[in-house]
Amino acid sequence: MTSHGEQQTAPAVWSATSTGAIQEIGYCGVVELTAGPIAAGIANAAEVYSGLSVDSILKGFRARAGLPSPGKALSGWARETTEATFGQWVSGLARLSRVLNDASLASRAVELVDGYAATLPSTAKTGMGIYGWEKLVCGLVDTFSYTGYKPALDLLSKVVRAESFDQTKTPPVPNDFAGAGAAFTPEWYTLPENLYRGFLASGDEALAERAGLWHYDSYWDKFAKRPESGMPWQVPVWLHAYSHVNTFASVAALLEVTREPRYLSILRNAHDWLVETQCYATGGYGPSELTVPSDGTLGKALEWRPDTAEIVCGTWAVFKLCSALLKHSSEARYLEWPERLLYNGLLAALPLRPDGLSPYYADYRLGWATKSYYWEEWPCCSGTYVQAFSHVPNLVYQAVGDDGIAVSLFAPSRLHWEVHGQALTVEQKTKFPEEDQSVIYVHEAPSTEVTIWVRVPTWAQRLQLELNGSPVSEAGQPGHWLAVRRRWARGDRLQIGFASALTAWPVDASHPNRVAMTYGPVALAQDAAWSAPFSAAVPWQMVDWGSLLARETDSLTFRPVAPGTTRMPTGVFRPLYAFGERHPYRLYHDLDAPRII
Repeated sequence: MTSHGEQQTAPAVWSATSTGAIQEIGYCGVVELTAGPIAAGIANAAEVYSGLSVDSILKGFRARAGLPSPGKALSGWARETTEATFGQWVSGLARLSRVLNDASLASRAVELVDGYAATLPSTAKTGMGIYGWEKLVCGLVDTFSYTGYKPALDLLSKVVRAESFDQTKTPPVPNDFAGAGAAFTPEWYTLPENLYRGFLASGDEALAERAGLWHYDSYWDKFAKRPESGMPWQVPVWLHAYSHVNTFASVAALLEVTREPRYLSILRNAHDWLVETQCYATGGYGPSELTVPSDGTLGKALEWRPDTAEIVCGTWAVFKLCSALLKHSSEARYLEWPERLLYNGLLAALPLRPDGLSPYYADYRLGWATKSYYWEEWPCCSGTYVQAFSHVPNLVYQAVGDDGIAVSLFAPSRLHWEVHGQALTVEQKTKFPEEDQSVIYVHEAPSTEVTIWVRVPTWAQRLQLELNGSPVSEAGQPGHWLAVRRRWARGDRLQIGFASALTAWPVDASHPNRVAMTYGPVALAQDAAWSAPFSAAVPWQMVDWGSLLARETDSLTFRPVAPGTTRMPTGVFRPLYAFGERHPYRLYHDLDAPRII
């Protein structure tokens, strides 16, 4: 193998909307997050859940079955049993075991599955409500998928055959926003996802048959076609936001089973409707847990309540939706939303605590917002927290075709892969987003040509690519991939510069001067502790933000040029993820009417 100092032919470089066929590899144990907040978040999730007592998790199930139930009872949502999140905790442990190559986490997932199985009667009827049962199905599928434990699939087949729920499938409406109905079957439209995944894993036709009973065609079909240009979306609103994004994971699973193109169209159009009409600058959505009409409600909600977005559960739903779109379309644009939610949602949330205090809502209120934990321990977001963090490596790199890799997110990490049976090891060194570049080092490379696909983010003013110190001629188009193909050598260095810039994001068309400031994919919040709010001339589209907000050296901190007064200085801007518990901030600003109260 040559070193990069030896003669090499010039690389072939080109830009494309999509790559070849993408293969997800994050759960293959080949992606290692090496430093920084993402690695710390994954480590925190592993520490909390590996540290939980198995006896405590199973205590309520054992007591319900009349079995000895040692261990300390949990609190909050888990005060009686852990039914509401048990399956997600098992799923998260199984997923993390693959991500971290940690056999002890796999053993913990298996121990919980076996311990739970011992509490079931001979009929295998769980006695669970539909909400917890759906998550149990997920945990059993993932225990098999990520640990290889076959009894988990056997148990899955038993509990699916044994259980029956009222199949009225009450349509969600504003005063019953999750479709609970008289039989209390809330979020029934999320059931197909893991039943279909179980079918794909096991071949058990009964799982596919059960999944087919819970299709949400009346909602899914609203996204079969995009409206004509200039026409409004005809989509029902005032429905439960998180689960109405999560239901598209069921469409994705159905796509995997049937390969029918119309399901991909539904996923594409659902994504576009959500991004265009439901999202804040952070990527968060669902004020008061509701989808909203395109009439200014999104912006008006910032005046009302602190539950602006169900941020952890919402992030998990988006990760799944966009992963499916990336896999089936190979289009770079489907990484934009999960990237925003990674930095402004998952990493901006308070860390899950061993006592069960969990992040839940993100607060974007005008004037004064803070971060706080949910008021009860072990809520639903305690389950999606571990699942979402375990999924991040799946978003950082993908395999492309049989001789390529995609660099999709910019995070300190290593990828250990094989191309044609030969090792390919690359390391991404970066302090992004605090620094505006990332560098890919090649440590091992095959003797054949390999294509490295680099995502060109839409937030980058231009992508600056250098190979071993020499500029690469092709300038990638935003929302595309930039491909570099060559016979790589140990020591090769591919440097990626983004030319990020300050940008204002109006919350909606009805509030054109109610904006959040972003830098690259990062939402910036103004420190609101004893500070004056920020204002700017309107129309702000002509404003030179660099003349109003000066960036500090070696820090993603922006200091307003207008200092305010001694008593009320104008607060500095920092990434939303930099704010801790209870520290006040302002994410959105009425530029023409700054709010002090």
